[in-house]
Amino acid sequence: MSLGTKLRELRTGRNLSQTQVAMELDVSQTANGKWESDQSKPGLDNLLKISEFYETDIYDLIGQKEGNNNFINSYDSSTVNNEIATINYYVSEKLVEQYEERIKELQERNQELKDQLAFW
Repeated sequence: MSLGTKLRELRTGRNLSQTQVAMELDVSQTANGKWESDQSKPGLDNLLKISEFYETDIYDLIGQKEGNNNFINSYDSSTVNNEIATINYYVSEKLVEQYEERIKELQERNQELKDQLAFW
């Protein structure tokens, strides 16, 4: 499945217009439309915005496994290494945030259960 098709499915699955998505991503509607029709590709910085907006892993979004650079190779190679490092950092940071939030939830639940036991 192409990136454009995925973007279109994500947008229509949330009942959003191209204009709404463009506003959220701070891009033009024309740019968003070209991405969805595979006439152009978003820059890697916009891929990060898109993955965050749709709450999806960037590697799933572009249909690649981490380390497989077939999609990335179509970008200017002079900036790719920095962009890949940014993507990996971003993904790592998001995972840490998710784990920390889950730990906090579990600690709160643990305390609730302890309080219930103490009541008995």
